[in-house]
Amino acid sequence: MRPGLSKVWCLLSGAIVLACCLQGFSQNQQAGTSIPPTSDPDASPAQAARDKKSQKTAHSKKVITDEDMEASAGPLPRLRMDGAENGDEVVAAITSFRMTHTAEQTENAVRTWYDRYDQMLAAAIKENLETKTLREANYSNGYELCQQSQDYEQCQSRQMAEARGARSDQIQIAKNNNLEVRIQHAFMKVRNGLASKGMRYDWFKVRTTNGIDLF
Repeated sequence: MRPGLSKVWCLLSGAIVLACCLQGFSQNQQAGTSIPPTSDPDASPAQAARDKKSQKTAHSKKVITDEDMEASAGPLPRLRMDGAENGDEVVAAITSFRMTHTAEQTENAVRTWYDRYDQMLAAAIKENLETKTLREANYSNGYELCQQSQDYEQCQSRQMAEARGARSDQIQIAKNNNLEVRIQHAFMKVRNGLASKGMRYDWFKVRTTNGIDLF
């Protein structure tokens, strides 16, 4: 081989060898520095559990069932708010309860039942009194504003709004009145029935709208 061709061939061979070395080095570097993904078998289930718990906490709501209502009234029957009164049924249940329980247990059962409906009665009375007071104040303020503004259209709009509010209030007041009468009558029937059987409780009082308790 001629000297010139031999020199060129050597240079080409060296370049090829160098390129192969560099390529191999690069692949080794990539293989050595790449970090395989870590897999924690507990991470995903734990995260899922936390997410499920968070979702349950954010969206779960307590649904009030008939069993909850029965539990809040204790072992005695609930008062009927519609139809015929069942005060006699409550007295009969208390009498039957006393036959298998102590006097203290019987009084506690009656007190639990009484407190539930006494709170309902107190809330209805309070709401009606507050509604009437607020309605009277709105009428008075509306009248004064109409007198001061001398704006007929504004005054008429205010009166129409007050009329709509008054109708809505009257509906709620009527519902509360019916609830009050139902509980008051039932309380008196139950209290008299218990007294006739020798069960007298000083705390068993009947609220009225004027704030006077019936003994």
